[in-house]
Amino acid sequence: PPGTPAAAPAPAHPGGLGTAPPEVKAPPTPGGPSWWRDPIVKDGTTGPVGSAYLWGPSDTAPEAAQETVRAGRPSPDAPFRPPAPAPAPPGPRSIGGLVFLTALVAGGLGTWLSWPHQPLGSVLQVGLVAALAVFGLGLLVSSLLGRTGFGTVLLAVVTAVLLAGATMLPKDISTDWARKEWRPAEVAAVEPVYQLGTGDVRLDLSGVAVPRGETVRTLVEVGAGRAAVIVPEDVTVKVRAEAGLGEIRLEEAQRVQIRISSDETTQRTLPPPEGSRPAGTIELDVQVGIGQVEVTRATS
Repeated sequence: PPGTPAAAPAPAHPGGLGTAPPEVKAPPTPGGPSWWRDPIVKDGTTGPVGSAYLWGPSDTAPEAAQETVRAGRPSPDAPFRPPAPAPAPPGPRSIGGLVFLTALVAGGLGTWLSWPHQPLGSVLQVGLVAALAVFGLGLLVSSLLGRTGFGTVLLAVVTAVLLAGATMLPKDISTDWARKEWRPAEVAAVEPVYQLGTGDVRLDLSGVAVPRGETVRTLVEVGAGRAAVIVPEDVTVKVRAEAGLGEIRLEEAQRVQIRISSDETTQRTLPPPEGSRPAGTIELDVQVGIGQVEVTRATS
């Protein structure tokens, strides 16, 4: 309205459209002064100044920064990086290899010491018991001082199975292999028993002339190996063959019968060939724990 004084112009807002933009400045050099490093002023007080900032150029060389990151340590350019977890403490050391070697030595030592004095079954039992004892002691120690894997438990089980098998071996199987051959020339020279622990036995009765109506009896016993008996051509042979585990071969009428037996007893009567002169009888009892029984007739 007329007579009213004109209003004073409003001052221009610093951020208004009429204000010129701030002068463009070059980015600060690493390590140099910058506004975000200035002390924080609030209510006239100055707070502590941190050594790092959240943005801006890096104050460290790129190679040093990468090395710091790889090491897992917080750097001035990454103050909020969580620290790397502490390495886990080492667990107990495995003693499986030491237990296996000790069991091997104990088993071998027990077998070697008992070899000259005991049959094969007892020798194996001594060695396997020594090895099994070491495995058991190793499992006990591992529960306190170390650890053992599945392999040690498996070897202990296998050793126990072998020990059970060794207890089933016949006691007459010796540890030394021998070869024996007997050839009596007359009935009086035929012994009632021929024995051998382990090896090859050959009893040749082809030179024994058994008179008609007489009977000659003998026993051939082998723990492990082969028992071969040759009978005269003109005699009647009554055979009782026994094999714990093995093969029985009996000649009957010029034909060979092969039987694989296990804890079985075979009895056969082998008559003389046709056209031969009458003679006496031979009763054979052939026993083999593990191996082969063979009865053949001599040829003229």
